[in-house]
Amino acid sequence: MGFSMPCWRVASTLAMAALLGGCGLGETPERAEILVVRRAASDSLEITQQLRFSEHMRETLDNGIPLRLAYRIDWCDRRRGEGQVIELRYSPLSRDYRMRRLADGEDRRFSRSSALFAALDRVRLPVKGDIPDCGGQISVALDLTSLPTPLRFPAFLEPSQWRLVSPEHAWSAAQP
Repeated sequence: MGFSMPCWRVASTLAMAALLGGCGLGETPERAEILVVRRAASDSLEITQQLRFSEHMRETLDNGIPLRLAYRIDWCDRRRGEGQVIELRYSPLSRDYRMRRLADGEDRRFSRSSALFAALDRVRLPVKGDIPDCGGQISVALDLTSLPTPLRFPAFLEPSQWRLVSPEHAWSAAQP
């Protein structure tokens, strides 16, 4: 009466491709931009950035689900790149928002989400080893793989609501 098993696989593959084809990343708004990078000390960078969180992201955070911002640093001296992560979290019991650097455990608390988002305009990231004089490149992205399993699939299928990725920003350590 019908289709054999291989036909169903082909049909389901085509249906999934059509579904995912409507999720073009080119249609997503730019929500992240790194503006300035400067050396704050011999072992840290100060990043001035502009991050715009969607309503879905803010609701997720307000419901106590942590969001992670992943920074990728590539050094100009061909040293292996390194990553840093900042975790944003709301704690309903203590009614405070937290920003925690996973590299060194620095934890800052805020009473309002607006204060947390304002603090993200300028962050300090510790780095391993000395910062080369020639600078490097840095980018930031919302880590969708760190979301709980029930949110991951919708997050990947709705890039207009969940995509927060900056273009790479090149800087020179000689910049003021």
